[in-house]
Amino acid sequence: MAGLRRRTLEQRLFSGGPKRILSLDGGGVRGILAAGILQEVERRLALRSGRADFRLCEYFDLIGGTSTGSILAAGLAMGKTAAECAELYREIAPDVFSGKGKAAGIRRPRFSAVKLENALARALGDHELSSKELKTGLAIFAKRVDTGSAWTLTNNPRSKFWEGSALGAAPNKRLVVRKLVQASAAAPTFFDEVRLTLDQDGALVENAEGLFVDGAIAGLNNPSVQLLKVATLKSYGFEWPSGEDQLTMLSIGTGYWRPRIDAKTFGASPLEDLAPTAARAIEALKTMIHDTSVNAVSTMQALARSPRPWRIDSEIEDMQMDHLSPFPLLGFQRMDVGLDVAALKTLDFDLSEQDVMRMRELATDDDDTLQRLHEIGLRAGQSYFRNEPGREQKDWESLILPPRFDPEFFAEKPAGMPKTRLDAMGRLFERRPPPGE
Repeated sequence: MAGLRRRTLEQRLFSGGPKRILSLDGGGVRGILAAGILQEVERRLALRSGRADFRLCEYFDLIGGTSTGSILAAGLAMGKTAAECAELYREIAPDVFSGKGKAAGIRRPRFSAVKLENALARALGDHELSSKELKTGLAIFAKRVDTGSAWTLTNNPRSKFWEGSALGAAPNKRLVVRKLVQASAAAPTFFDEVRLTLDQDGALVENAEGLFVDGAIAGLNNPSVQLLKVATLKSYGFEWPSGEDQLTMLSIGTGYWRPRIDAKTFGASPLEDLAPTAARAIEALKTMIHDTSVNAVSTMQALARSPRPWRIDSEIEDMQMDHLSPFPLLGFQRMDVGLDVAALKTLDFDLSEQDVMRMRELATDDDDTLQRLHEIGLRAGQSYFRNEPGREQKDWESLILPPRFDPEFFAEKPAGMPKTRLDAMGRLFERRPPPGE
């Protein structure tokens, strides 16, 4: 089994058969929590593959992320394990998010963009989007503020601007992955925006220099809906077929809670005395990322079949009976954990409100907080595959990670004789070699 042929990137992106997508949210250092969830997914798939050297890049055909999710996406696409990605946060956080000399984020960014750039260079190298170091499909999401547009960058050689444009714009294939990750993670008030040169050999191109910030500003902190469009719409070059038996997606969060504002203290912040209107606007906008993320989950659940659907709110609840189409466009599972005292008790964590508030921060260099976030992610990942007392007993692994989506190097039981003519024809088409073989 370990000696079976692995697929090339070309085969992974363009051959037939079902496709698997991994969507990774933003959330600052809470990316270490998402890495913990991924470790459980990776562990189970590794057991199923029968290979000790299994990597998630060998299962997922497209891995996409925003902000901290882009760090995870790039690392996984380059063949890192989920545990190695978790370790990245322990290496990056003490340097990038050190409390020494930290600014307030009002007159200048709170943290050094140079330190973030250096940390990403150490972790991801200087590989371009066309690099063979990317073992599977990669998508990174950022906001270009000078043109007011959301950008989706992939390593798909059939994407529209892969080779550049007739006007002399630089080809996307030459863009450096770590610079795109830095752009996706450039959260306003935390880091300076990232400037990327987008012209080729000094060509006269309008808007030749792009100004980029965190993709969450474009409403893509949870990029799952955009990833579905990337995978299926003709314009993006993948053109994967939709359908519950053709497409499946895991969407991984970084911990969530419902933002609440006390009406009596609304706007009460250090900024209030300097700019009261701006202070109130900032307070109101703090809920934007939460709102867009919840909207993404509800949209995906309306389009898909979810084995363990999320409860959205008290009006539409978990949407098990609410769908936009009579036929699911894909299988979809959201995996995340509530960062509040009650939700964490269900995972056997007995934490104070102060502990929880520290874990909600986007930036920290505290080792204990990072370790706790990682442990929460590990237990949260395990909880999705566990049966609950008093509930119907199910094989959650087979529902969340259906064996019919296992790539060719996974162990498969003999199919036996075809039961119908349609079954026999389906097997015939499955045996066709991918293009290029």
